[in-house]
Order: sequence, then structure tokens, then C-alpha cells
Amino acid sequence: MVIDVRGQRYRLEGIIFDKDGTLIDFSHWGPLMAERARALGERFGLNGEAERELLAILGVDPATGHATSAIHRPREETERLSASFLSDALGISKGEAFQTVREIFAEVDRGFPWEKHLRPTPGARELLSRTKDAGGIVAVVTHDSTTPARRHLLYAGLLEYVDLVVGADRFSARKPDPEGILYACRLLDLPPSGTAMVGDSREDVEAGKAAGCSAVIGVLTGKGGVGDLEGADHIIPDLRGIRVSAPFR
Repeated sequence: MVIDVRGQRYRLEGIIFDKDGTLIDFSHWGPLMAERARALGERFGLNGEAERELLAILGVDPATGHATSAIHRPREETERLSASFLSDALGISKGEAFQTVREIFAEVDRGFPWEKHLRPTPGARELLSRTKDAGGIVAVVTHDSTTPARRHLLYAGLLEYVDLVVGADRFSARKPDPEGILYACRLLDLPPSGTAMVGDSREDVEAGKAAGCSAVIGVLTGKGGVGDLEGADHIIPDLRGIRVSAPFR
């Protein structure tokens, strides 16, 4: 497979993608976190002020309903911060609070109308389809847990094109450490030099560079701006900027 980014061509065996902000936009996070806060408030009997504080911890501005930068935290970190708040507010043990938070998050996830909220970023479905048609391998390495990540990709209409999903529960060191990328490459029997890394954050760029990917591509559809993506080989507005131009030989 050969990909073309702004006239520069790379001969590759596969592409490794981040998930949120790269393949899937962030439009679902606000409604999801609001529902998690509501469910936790109901379970613990929180008053309105405490529920608003919890909503802020989950990454939603209580006044506007808009997502904040906190919404980009890894799932487990969000669970632990929520549990710490509930422990302090209610005088219960952190262990009990954490277990309940995890249960509520999972319960909300099972009932959330993902198909209504999840949307692929511009060009995502087309790029994954062309990659597979050209004989390339597609992997997703994300800070989300593996099972929810697969569910999100399914409801966004992308999972059928993905060979491997590696969530944060599969590796110990988070991006910018390259461990997740290297783990995916080992499972797929791919040399990192035969891959491109595509992501929307500084952590994605640094992880791709540290892993030794041939091309590291930043996209502006997620949390990172141009300054955050410095160091990438290319920065493009969205995935329509990557063309799969020839099959691998």
C-alpha cells in the first residue's frame, strides 16, 4: 500500500490510528458524561450543587453543557477522580466509591444511544475502506478501554475495517509512551517502520515518533491545534488529506 500526504508518498503495510478526535468526533462525549453524572447523582442521592461539581470533573461545563479539556482524560483517570470526589463528599471509602463509579459507567454505556451520537470524522470511513481495499492493515490504539472502543467503532460504522483495537487496558504506559503502538505492531507482525501513526494530540505524535513509524500525521479534528501537533511529519485538516494511491507490492 502507498499513501500520499500532500504529495509525499510512503510505502506502508499498515496505518495505526488514535480513536477519539481522529476517527470519531467528540460530539458524543458531552451527552454521555451528562448521563453518567445524572446516574451517579441518582445512585448517591447528590444535591444539585454536588452533581454540577461532578459534571465538571467529568469534563462538561455545568453552565453551558459544553465539553471542557477534562473530557479528554483517559477513562480510568476519570473514574478515579469521580470516586475521589464522591468519597470526600459522602464520607465513604475510595474503594467503594470507585467500584460503584465503574459499575455506573458500564451501566450507562450499555444503555446509551451510541448510534444517535457517534459520528466518524470527515473522510474516516472512506480512508479505512480504501486502506483495506489496497491490502493494508488498520489498527486503533486508544486511551479508552478495549471493549468500549470496539463498541464506539461499531456504532460509528468503522469496526468492519479495523484489524485490531488496543485499549489502555492492554498496556501499562500511556501515550506518549510508544508501548501501545509497539504492542499492536507485535500482534499484527508489523515493523513500526512499515506503518504510519495518525492522531489528534501531542501524545499521539510523540508516541508515533518514539515507536519509529515511517510517517506521523496530525489531524485537526480533535483536541490538538497546530501548535500541539508540532513534530508531526504532516498536519492536515482531516483524514481526507490522506490518499491511498496504490496497492502494496
